[in-house]
Amino acid sequence: MDKRILNTKKKLTNTLLLLLDEKKINDITVLELCKRANINRTTFYKYYKDIDDLVYKIENNLLSELEKYIVDIKRNYLISYTSKIIETIYEHKELYTRLLSDNGDHTFLRKILNLVYNQSIDEWKKLLKKASENDLINIYSFIVDGTIGLIEEWIRNNYNEEPSNISIFVNKICMSGLSSFI
Repeated sequence: MDKRILNTKKKLTNTLLLLLDEKKINDITVLELCKRANINRTTFYKYYKDIDDLVYKIENNLLSELEKYIVDIKRNYLISYTSKIIETIYEHKELYTRLLSDNGDHTFLRKILNLVYNQSIDEWKKLLKKASENDLINIYSFIVDGTIGLIEEWIRNNYNEEPSNISIFVNKICMSGLSSFI
């Protein structure tokens, strides 16, 4: 891709992230974004339909990157996935902090954690002999919602703990709950 196009897209992304410090994503307009980024609106519309499309493409790129890491994980353990997700959020905390903030996309963290839904359910089918299909779905929902709350709290507390500590905590809670289905 042309370097100028990449620079323009990067400038729009960075400006959007800065605007998220000030206001909710739904309150940001294309005009405001373009003025701040010093980019013509026509240029914006060359690449994006609207602000939602820009956010969608930013998140999709992040999800694709995470998916590449997750595919490399040899064993389908939720802790392995969760650890990688938490490490990635920490490594790119400036970006994720804004996207996952109260002003950002409240569904993005769920999208991230749902990347490993099928792998987790498949692994649990093998391990959790007492769990029905419905149990597995409920277990996953419970774990995802708890993990979302924990990660959001971790971000709100300015990443006050090491990523490995958060992953270990999630694993302890998950394993103690899952053990009743073995």
